[in-house]
Formats: sequence, structure tokens, C-alpha cells
Amino acid sequence: MQTAVKSGNMLSAKTKTRRRVRASQIAVHAVIIVLLFLVLFPFYILIVNSFKLPKDIFVNPFSFPGTPQAPLVLTAFGTAWGYIKNYLLNTVIIAVLEIAGTLLFASMAAYGFSRFKFAGKNIVFTVFLAFMMIPGILTLAPQYALVYNNLRLGQTMAGVILPAIAGGMPTGVFLIRTFFSGVPDSVFEAAELDGAGHIRRYLTLALPLSMPILFTIGLSTLLGAWNDIIWARLILYGKENLYTISVGVFVSFNSSVNKSITDTVVYAGYCIASLPLVLVFALTSKQFIKGLTSGAIKM
Repeated sequence: MQTAVKSGNMLSAKTKTRRRVRASQIAVHAVIIVLLFLVLFPFYILIVNSFKLPKDIFVNPFSFPGTPQAPLVLTAFGTAWGYIKNYLLNTVIIAVLEIAGTLLFASMAAYGFSRFKFAGKNIVFTVFLAFMMIPGILTLAPQYALVYNNLRLGQTMAGVILPAIAGGMPTGVFLIRTFFSGVPDSVFEAAELDGAGHIRRYLTLALPLSMPILFTIGLSTLLGAWNDIIWARLILYGKENLYTISVGVFVSFNSSVNKSITDTVVYAGYCIASLPLVLVFALTSKQFIKGLTSGAIKM
């Protein structure tokens, strides 16, 4: 009898535990669904309104295009493309150079910190880490004075690219050094016995083994170059042919400046400006996530 009672109590406890787990899972999924809706709903508004007439947007901005209440319109994309195609090319050039410069200099510095021994190495690395703690907005004014007045790089792409590379160095050095330090010393020692110098070890061992974090830093740099509006606006002010996509969209689609721009064209322009980032992330998401998770394990 007592055994049966104990068995019944154990089953009852297991049932209660399962119910608690199911209830917690349902709550977690509900929260995730709500957050996902809040993230995706603005994109839905952006996309559907780019295929509608301006008057239909004001009548019902939530309606799907192609219905009698909101006929399907495709002309806005051609108009928007005519405005932003040059800005898109400028952004690609700036982003590619920023990614190349950040990865090159950060990886070289990280290799030096991880494989060389020199006086004050830890102090210098600590200074790099300290720069990560300083908000970029605090250095905006002195950086502008340095680039525009002292270096005379105002209204040039170099004025946008070089500060971005310098700003990405602390985080890049910190993350890449973590990966380089995680490579066993025996691997580099074996390469050294085979006659490989530091340059060869850097190119054939360190970089290939750290591709996940390089992808992660590269995508982060691309995102920063694509979305930057404050610094690019300051440096490129008055040089419209060099505007990046964020600055160009802000200026060209400003209704107070350009009265001929309709809301449909604005939505279409935002869709075109967002599409390259979506495609790049879709193609490299695995490497990006792998870099984040690997870095978390090694740190």
C-alpha cells in the first residue's frame, strides 16, 4: 500500500513538473512571438506601402497591395533607384575599404599581441581595451577638428574611411587576439620548425583559423558603414556626389527639400537601401553566428 502511495505521489510530482515546464515554455514562446511581431511589423509597413499609391497609404497604411482598395504600383522603385544609385555605389566603396583596413590592421596588431613578447605589452593592450569604453559621441568634436582642419580630409572619402578604421581597431584587436591566443603554440612551433617566418605563419595559420571572427567583425564594420549618418554627413557636407546611402536617403527624401518626392518613393528607397544588407547577412549568417559563439567560448 505504501509503495503504491509513493508511486502515486512521484507520478503526481512528475506531472506537476511537466505542467510547470509546459507553462514556462508557452510563456517564453508568447514573449518571443510578441517581440518578433514588434520587429517585423515595421518592415511589413515599409514593404507594402512601397507598392501602393500615395493616396492609398493615407487611407489604409496596413492594407496589402494588389487589392481593389490598394492597386499594385511598381514605378516607385524606378524613381527611387534613380535618386540613390550613386549613393549606393559610394557606400559600397567606403564599406569595402573600411572592412579591408579594419581587418588588416586589427589582425596584424592582434598577431603581434598574441605571438610576440615585448616590454609593456599588457599595458598597451589595456589601453586598447580602455578605448572600447569611451562612447564615440564624446570624441566627435575633436575627431572632426583633427580630420577636417588638421588633416584636410573634409569632403573626401578618406575622411570617412580612416576614422572608421581607427574606431574599429580596439574591438577588432581584442576579438582577434582572443582567437589567435586560442591556437595551440605547438601549431606555430611546428610551422617555425618547417622554416615558416612570422608573415607566413600569420597568413597561412592565424588568419585561416580565425575566419569566423573575421566574418563577424567584417559584417559589423559593414553595418556601421551602411548606417552611419552623423559622421558621413559632417565630413561630406556640401559634396553631394560622395554621399553615402544613409546621408543620401536622408537628404534626397526630405520632403521639406524635395517637394516632388512622394511617400511611396520614400518607402521604395528605404527598401532598396536595406536589401544589400539583408542579402549579405543571409549569405554569411552562419559564419557570423559561429564567430559570435566561438568568441564567447574562448573569452
